[in-house]
Amino acid sequence: MRLLRVSISWPIALVDGIAVRKITISAGGLLGAVVLGWYIAKGEIGLPAMVAGILGLWIASRVTRIRADALVSGAVVAGYLVGNRGFAQLHFPSVPLLPGEAALGLGLTLMLWRAAKNQTLPVRRDALNLLLILWLLIGAVRLPMDFRIHQFSALRDFAMVYYALFFFVAQDWADLVRERRWVQHCLLGGVALTAPIFMIFSFWPGWFLVKLTVFGTPLIFVKSDVAGGFMAAGVIWFAHQFARTRRFGWLALCAVSLVGLVLCNSRAALVALVAAVAWLLVLRAWPTLRVLGLLVALAFLGLVIHAAVSPRSFATTPLYRIYESVASVADVSGTRTYRAGDLGDKPDNNQFRLVWWRTVIDRTWVEGRWLGLGFGHDLAADFLQIYYGEATEDFTARSPHSFLLSIFGRMGGVGFAILLAILTAIAIRTWRAGRHEGRAEPGSEPVLPLWIGAWAIFISACFGVVLESPMGAVVFWTMLGLANGLSHQTREEDDTVEPPAGEP
Repeated sequence: MRLLRVSISWPIALVDGIAVRKITISAGGLLGAVVLGWYIAKGEIGLPAMVAGILGLWIASRVTRIRADALVSGAVVAGYLVGNRGFAQLHFPSVPLLPGEAALGLGLTLMLWRAAKNQTLPVRRDALNLLLILWLLIGAVRLPMDFRIHQFSALRDFAMVYYALFFFVAQDWADLVRERRWVQHCLLGGVALTAPIFMIFSFWPGWFLVKLTVFGTPLIFVKSDVAGGFMAAGVIWFAHQFARTRRFGWLALCAVSLVGLVLCNSRAALVALVAAVAWLLVLRAWPTLRVLGLLVALAFLGLVIHAAVSPRSFATTPLYRIYESVASVADVSGTRTYRAGDLGDKPDNNQFRLVWWRTVIDRTWVEGRWLGLGFGHDLAADFLQIYYGEATEDFTARSPHSFLLSIFGRMGGVGFAILLAILTAIAIRTWRAGRHEGRAEPGSEPVLPLWIGAWAIFISACFGVVLESPMGAVVFWTMLGLANGLSHQTREEDDTVEPPAGEP
């Protein structure tokens, strides 16, 4: 009889538990609907839109079986690639949460939860991970002191350091097939659209800035130096994809990216492309180099033919303009005379950077050679007095247009030395990825374009404001994290392969 009572009580308790849960969920949903309806009736749509977004994200995650953080971050990466400065400024009304910070907060939370659940560390045991952790810790230790002095400006400048947390989040996705492929597809799609959107924006900027807006903020506002670094990475990535697959769609995307890079008038992007090609030469990636050589030769031939048949003078042709643009990189003294249009300011641009870099180095060396001047410190003050004198009313830039100099000015010799060690670790990983490339299986996921694409973005950041802002930093660190995670996988696969008979 007691056994009968127990066997009957368990189903009743289970039914009661399910009923209580349904009633609780229904009551909570009804109360939430009333609250949201009250906000909508008042004309405040910020909270309702946020709740709708969270619910939609939960549904999308359940349907696709992709983690919510990867879904959000993939979309954010594509948004930065296509929308640049415009997308970076999007936020809900009265909610000061930008896309990059929202994606990073969600990604860190789920990464730590997954690590606790699986009882694993959310980092890899390699030099790159350890150096990045050390770099982040040094920045975080001095942030409270700087915040007391400079308030929000210190936190804004510290962003160029904490964006490196995307490296660890993306590295975590590399272990998850769906998440990894989703983020890679977002990267590829965003890079593929960068050049076309840039060219359309160049012809019709007013439509993007006035018509295509969200809550009064332009959805797309392209920044040429940031987009140029993306297009340099795209040229390498698409050339590599064509060399692997022989699908002409990749070749077309490579050609479009190359045209966009030339049209963007960013010399930093050209230097980035040259540095990426240098990496390919060092790694002897001949198939990709042959593709690039063919495209460049065809483009040069087309420019020569155009210059030959053009009724206008040679100085007005695109070929001559490209020549003078390249020559202006080495025009440090500013003594060269330029005949092509829109190039007269290039020598001033060179002086602008050199004077600013010199003042940052001098001030930091005198007042903070080891730990820097701190986050929030005005790195432009001395430069403005020397370069502009009293006419400084409209000057708002905070970065000396070089990520290396920004780090030295903010974190001193210690932070700069660790950054150089990080770059050395990246170079070693790139070298290993290049060596593995020749032994990779035909259907394996490419790793080398991620490494070299990250180098292209970093080189462009040495001559512009790229990694200090989320537009370039989120893409760079995400690309780097995926590359490192995939490189670990390929290394583990190599270690598990048994050598042929007769080999040790």
